[in-house]
Amino acid sequence: MKNGAYKTIELALYYVLIFFILREWLTPIMSITGIGYVDLILLFIALCLAISLFRLPIFISWIMKISYISWFIVYVYSDLSIFSNEGIQFLLNELLYNFALMFQGEFFHITNSFQSILFFILIWMLVYLVHHWLTVRMNIFYFLVLTVVFIGILDTFTDYDGTTAIVKVVLLGLLMMVFLFVKRLMLQSGISFNWYNYLKLALPVLLMIGMVGLVGALLPKASPQWPDPVPYIKTMAGQGNGLGGPVKKIGYDEDDSQLGGSFVGDDTVVFIAHATTKQYWRVETKDVYTSKGWETSHSDELASISLGEPIHHFHSLPVGPDEKRQFAHIELRYPYDFIIQPYGLISIDARTDVENPIRLIMNLETEKISTDYAGEFLYHVEYSTPEYLYSDLTSTIQQPIDSSIQEKYLQLPESLPQRVIDLAKEIVEGKESDYDKARAIESYFRLNGFRYETEGVPVPDEGQDYVDQFLFESKIGYCDNFSTAMVVMLRAVGIPARWVKGFAGGEVIASDGDLKTYEITNNDAHSWVEAYIPKVGWVPFEPTIGFTTNRNIHYDFETDAYQDDMLTVDEDTEPDKLKDEQNEEMKQRNVEFTSFKNWLNHIGPILNIAFIGIVMASILLFIFRKRWMPKLYSRWLKHQTINEATFEIIYLRLLKVLELNGLQRKEGQTLQSFAKEVDEIFSSTHMSQITEAYENYIYGNKQQIDYGKVKECWENLINRTSS
Repeated sequence: MKNGAYKTIELALYYVLIFFILREWLTPIMSITGIGYVDLILLFIALCLAISLFRLPIFISWIMKISYISWFIVYVYSDLSIFSNEGIQFLLNELLYNFALMFQGEFFHITNSFQSILFFILIWMLVYLVHHWLTVRMNIFYFLVLTVVFIGILDTFTDYDGTTAIVKVVLLGLLMMVFLFVKRLMLQSGISFNWYNYLKLALPVLLMIGMVGLVGALLPKASPQWPDPVPYIKTMAGQGNGLGGPVKKIGYDEDDSQLGGSFVGDDTVVFIAHATTKQYWRVETKDVYTSKGWETSHSDELASISLGEPIHHFHSLPVGPDEKRQFAHIELRYPYDFIIQPYGLISIDARTDVENPIRLIMNLETEKISTDYAGEFLYHVEYSTPEYLYSDLTSTIQQPIDSSIQEKYLQLPESLPQRVIDLAKEIVEGKESDYDKARAIESYFRLNGFRYETEGVPVPDEGQDYVDQFLFESKIGYCDNFSTAMVVMLRAVGIPARWVKGFAGGEVIASDGDLKTYEITNNDAHSWVEAYIPKVGWVPFEPTIGFTTNRNIHYDFETDAYQDDMLTVDEDTEPDKLKDEQNEEMKQRNVEFTSFKNWLNHIGPILNIAFIGIVMASILLFIFRKRWMPKLYSRWLKHQTINEATFEIIYLRLLKVLELNGLQRKEGQTLQSFAKEVDEIFSSTHMSQITEAYENYIYGNKQQIDYGKVKECWENLINRTSS
């Protein structure tokens, strides 16, 4: 087999490995950004690699790549053909429009099609860079490190799981490094290239890599020894706080299927409530516990609600006495599409356009009231806070519970650890009524070393139960941890319970007699518990340390139980102070980060101009590289000493400069033959003298080399190529 065929097969092997490594770059980008047409983008990468493999002339290479990009843009972003006048016109309009936006500094308004063009250009540049590392430097180490760092960052800071990708990249990268190392070794040692010599040198290293990988796969893996640094890094960037699980932003979220992790505060105002008393604001309930979080039973039972009409008959919650009816005025400031509900809701009214009235739909399963209007608007709610007789709550007379309630609100996953059930039974031991049992579980957290924390809150591992982890391992968390744990333990002892989402009472910002104005922000997003008590119905409970429920209990006989049913001032005050301190620190961090963002916005136009200048300068430098690179090399050489350590690098750079000027060594051509061609063009013998010295260097006759003469010849050649 000829030497040229060997090199083509060898380079093809490298490019196949590079293709799969680049695929590991592309996959997470597509996953995170939601970009489609992955196969077409991979095809473009394959096209770029094939063009480099067969060393097509640069103008043919550019035509093929630009044609593919143009076809992709027209195919994906229009229904036209690239071969039609309309398709070409569409492409030109997109380019002109987006170039105008860029020169105006409107980078955030460029279209998706132009973003795709920039993405293709980035791939184009990346493939060219990899080709340079392979054919000139014959070293892929930096590219491999960059790939591992890239996947590691995405795995750490996004939802992308890079476990298998890291393994594949390291394996492919090590194979590449072995092949390239053998290639460099054969060139430096003057060993003739054939597959026998190649495998003789590469096989021992490949076997060693395989053995190390096999041993690593079979050995047991230790758990992480250091705390997760990501929340700390996000804290310093103003995006998170503390150590622990993944850091999220506090606020109302529809998805509760995966609970756990730390969160950062958010002072965004959700709504303003004008009411006489501070209370919990209810949004919806969830009933299916999955061992990781909460989901809702699928139900199509919906009810249309008319404005101003009584709706409490749709609710499962009790309503208070008629003589204690009151109104609250809600100013919704955040674009939620649901109604904020007080306990004891009777009716909802709002000023609405006669032609386009607001429609209210209630999900009878979750008791969430949705609207067809997502925006700021004012509405009024009439309600009467439920009152509970203490004698009814603590009654031990057995009352039948509807089978549908038992089936739905006693659900527990089969994977729930037995120790959770045992703990729940231990807590309620000796309690006779369901209410007393619920109170015992509600109080358990305050009396057994649990702490309210928003930082360092872990996420359960795969196969680990969320409640089990909280009760027996971490013992720290926020409302989701406490409320979920209480619901699960109530169900474990046979008391129907459900998980409730909504908002806590907020802060008073104004007062007019009995009427107070409460500001409720995303920081007040909250979850709590409702338990079904016979003779009474659904009753709210608050297990979260630092919060108190608004249960309105009427003690219809003298009893010491009143003291038992109320949380003491000391027990509540300390967590509230801690929460205030945390919020104050959080606000300070947000102020600092906001100042930084304002500074960036202030210098934004300058950055835009600088960016355009850098891009234009880079393009000009690339176009005129044949003029400035030889001069740069010449100046660099004046400060270098040519010796055994630097001679090979200098000779290879000379070949690169000659290639930039169109003097490229042909396949299978000897160095001496190539040197004579160069000397004929420049009418000198400088290239032959340097090549003769290089061959002496390669074959071990290094004592015959006159490095001073080599430097003189090198400078003359560089000066001739740049003139």
